[in-house]
This record gives sequence, C-alpha cells and structure tokens, in this order.
Amino acid sequence: MKNKVKILRSYQYQKDGDLGNTALHVSDKMTGNVNFTKPAVDPALLKTSAQEFNEAVGVSKDGTTQDTLHKNALKKALIAMLDTEADYVESNSNNNPETMDSSGFTLASLTPVYPAPVGNVTITGVTNPASGSLNLGMDYGPNVWGFEVQVSTDGGKTWLPAGYFTDPADVTPTGLTPGVMYAIRVRLHGSSNQVSDWSDVVNHMAM
Repeated sequence: MKNKVKILRSYQYQKDGDLGNTALHVSDKMTGNVNFTKPAVDPALLKTSAQEFNEAVGVSKDGTTQDTLHKNALKKALIAMLDTEADYVESNSNNNPETMDSSGFTLASLTPVYPAPVGNVTITGVTNPASGSLNLGMDYGPNVWGFEVQVSTDGGKTWLPAGYFTDPADVTPTGLTPGVMYAIRVRLHGSSNQVSDWSDVVNHMAM
C-alpha cells in the first residue's frame, strides 16, 4: 500500500518572521498554479495577510501590549489560512508528491525518523496582556507539541505550575497576583514523551 503524502505543518511553530515568509512563498507558488485552480484560500488574500502580519511583527518589537495582541491575532489567523490551504492541497494532489510540492508547502518525509528532537527553549520576552497574566515570547525549534510553564515568588526555591499550552502565540499564565515579581521558566514537550531542559529563568512583575 502506497504511503499517504502529507504536508509538514511545522509553520505552526515557526518564528514570526519565518512564518510570514512561508505564507508569502506559498501564496507565490499557488498563484496561477495549474495543479490547483480553485484554492480554498485565494493566494492574493494569503499574500495580503502575510504582509499585514509582517508589518505587525515589526511594530510589536518596540510597541505596546496592544500591538503585541494585534500581532498575535494576525498570526493565529494566518496559521488558520495556511492550515486550510494545506488541507486543500492534500485533498487535490492525488497523493502525488510532485504535485503537492508545487504548492510551496514543505512535504513531510515518507520515512520519518522518530522521535524528532524537541530541542531547547529560551524566553525572549515577557509582556502584561491583562491584569494578573503574563505572555511569553520564546525561541524554540520546530518539533514542539506543548509548552509547560512554572513560576516562583521566592527566587526559584519553590516552583509552582502555571499552565500547559499548545498555542505558541498564547503561552499566557493567568491567575497571578498584581504587583508581585515572578521568576518564570518554561520547557518543551514533543513526540514520544520528550521533554526539554528548563529554560533559563526570567523575572517579570505581574500587573
């Protein structure tokens, strides 16, 4: 029985700049593609959404909390568009890897090596999206299924669970006490029960 060809959905875990470029690449390859004459997402719309997201990424780097929330909302919408387009490509490729590859998406290996290494994670920034909550920006690899967060208020002597998250754009511990300085650390979860080392500790005050 022939193995089913699949699209690698690693764009869901890409860094912001890489995600925007991936969407632009797919929109370019899908434009006028004779293999996919009625795409689920108009390539022009995908291109515009990717450009708006890239602009929002630039603004959020030195912007306000609202700018970051806006960027995260655009990111979620862009990933949803790519998922919809990927579903369409898989359904309309007749299991032909050459046809599927013409879409601009990356194909999953037909003979994958398991488990794919989960790598390490670094907290690159912390913001205050709402009272009693913190949103984490992170740098991590592609083979990640979840993010486990712990916090401490005694300098790391005692660590408390602060949530398990599957959306990298919304790693947001809540229920924190405003005005309290928290030490924060995160680790990754991947296939075959892989768990990364804890990240270096970052300190930030809940508002």
